[in-house]
Amino acid sequence: MRKILLSVLLVIFATVGLSFIGVEAVNLQDQVYELYGRFDASILTLMYPVGIYDYSTQEFTMNPDFDVNNLLFGLNLKLPLEMLYIRGAAYTTVSGVMNYPDTGIIPIYGRFGAGFNLLFLNAEAGVRLFYNFGDPQFTFNFDPQQIYFALGLSF
Repeated sequence: MRKILLSVLLVIFATVGLSFIGVEAVNLQDQVYELYGRFDASILTLMYPVGIYDYSTQEFTMNPDFDVNNLLFGLNLKLPLEMLYIRGAAYTTVSGVMNYPDTGIIPIYGRFGAGFNLLFLNAEAGVRLFYNFGDPQFTFNFDPQQIYFALGLSF
């Protein structure tokens, strides 16, 4: 099932064409960032955690193995405003979808931010959101201190 899902996503990305390819840094704690490789194709998006960077010690720890369960996929909507744009995105993990029949909960990670396009270069920043779909006890989590930055190429 995981191989089929990954194959379908790759075929969709190849068909639609990439609109963004780059790196996203998510603030985990003070001075600690998790780095993701991010690929956007039209309204579809795919992210994978590459490693963790500690700014205070200038130390980067790369994830040792590729685990498809950590792959994030979802929808991405951009509202272009000349060179600027507003972006909203919602992701879930492969493991979250695969565990849904057992748990009845799908974790949804969101992003809301603004970006700047200059020729083919792209810079973006915003806040993170979190919601557990299917959990009646859990409320929507929005914390403006949980920020992200993304740098990459846009086509």
